[in-house]
Amino acid sequence: MKSNKKIIVLFSIIFGLKLILAILFPVVADEAYYYIWSKNLQLSYFDHPAMVSWLISIGQSFSSENYSLLLRLPFVLLSTGTLVIWLFIGRMQKVAKEHLFWFLVLCILNPLIGLGSVIATPDVPLVFFWSLSYLFFLKIFSDSNSSKIWYTLLGISLGLGFCSKYHIVLFVLSGLIFILIRKNWHQLRLTGVILTVFFGALFSLPVIIWNYQNDWASFLFQIKHGFGKKNYDWIWTVNYFLGQFLLLSPIIFLSLFKNIKKSSDKIFGLTHLAFFVTSSFKAIVEANWPISSYTHATFQASQDLSKKEKIGTVIYWLVLYALIISLIYFGILDKTLKNQYRSSQLDEIVEITADKRPLFGPSYQIASLLSWRLNEDIPKLKGLARFDFFEGLASSTPTAKVFYVLKHDDSVWPDTYQKYQKKLIHDFSELNIELYYFEHE
Repeated sequence: MKSNKKIIVLFSIIFGLKLILAILFPVVADEAYYYIWSKNLQLSYFDHPAMVSWLISIGQSFSSENYSLLLRLPFVLLSTGTLVIWLFIGRMQKVAKEHLFWFLVLCILNPLIGLGSVIATPDVPLVFFWSLSYLFFLKIFSDSNSSKIWYTLLGISLGLGFCSKYHIVLFVLSGLIFILIRKNWHQLRLTGVILTVFFGALFSLPVIIWNYQNDWASFLFQIKHGFGKKNYDWIWTVNYFLGQFLLLSPIIFLSLFKNIKKSSDKIFGLTHLAFFVTSSFKAIVEANWPISSYTHATFQASQDLSKKEKIGTVIYWLVLYALIISLIYFGILDKTLKNQYRSSQLDEIVEITADKRPLFGPSYQIASLLSWRLNEDIPKLKGLARFDFFEGLASSTPTAKVFYVLKHDDSVWPDTYQKYQKKLIHDFSELNIELYYFEHE
């Protein structure tokens, strides 16, 4: 009874902390970009599937004003729901309540699956549907006569995961490797597998239809993004291993490699991590890509680690957070993460450009943040930066005789705008952004 109370109290604290952080932490560039998507709902998008925009549109439907809590509330609920799913998994596997308490502690301290999961990104629904799929997967193998409902729910969850982020396909790979290692393929029912495939495909249709209508652009972009480099740089692989070592925490990372065959969580976690090792031979791997492996690793570590090792992991996170706060305080982190702008960094731009319309942004990050801050349409100038969602919007092409453009000082003007007279009228030096006046000749 005492353990139950500890879990409930900790769970309530976690939920409260997420709500507070959702309110206080300034909206970041990627969130604002997905907010733009939510204003232009589609079945899918060039960069990612559409789940992130659907969730944001639900939150934003409660008010015409822009509030960070409403933007993030669906993600706070889903990320909290992910913890509930793992508590169900723990109960199903008869995991001691003390271990489940430590699972919550270690989860909330992880910067990606913990407090960082309040940020509105595709990772949050991915981890939610991955975890849900894992619950249904375990249900199938917990009883050789398992109901067809678990196969159906597995397919639905995988399909919705595919509408969240393409990385859900690695769940299938992990599941197959689990079956091969455990040699329990005989427990599968053919009709059940057919149901999983059918409902998985059915709930993936939004992504498939959009890609069919757009020459498979999103699939091709993601393949190129993950395997597109022609020449290998060993630093990609080193950075990947170092990033995972630090983001999982050294103790949890190393614990993954002990008694692998005995743990389904280690099989799923390591399969996911190992896949991106191969990707690191062909491209730079972003640190968050194996995020779904973190819940597996943390869940197993909460059972395997000694109390001393768990306390050591907590101390590691506290030291790391103290370092991050120091870097933010002295402005070092902003210089390191030069493209991860926050809405609070644009105060000067908002003030100087208040009477300058039409206004165009220099990149999807700045254009999205300005649109969020001002609650009006501030498109990115078409062709000024890499291809993104703004390129397909009619508003990204100027039609007025006079307009204003924000430009990164190292970017190059597209040939289309050579026929315009332009003049530099302000320099936002801290952001390396310039403001130009344009007039059609």
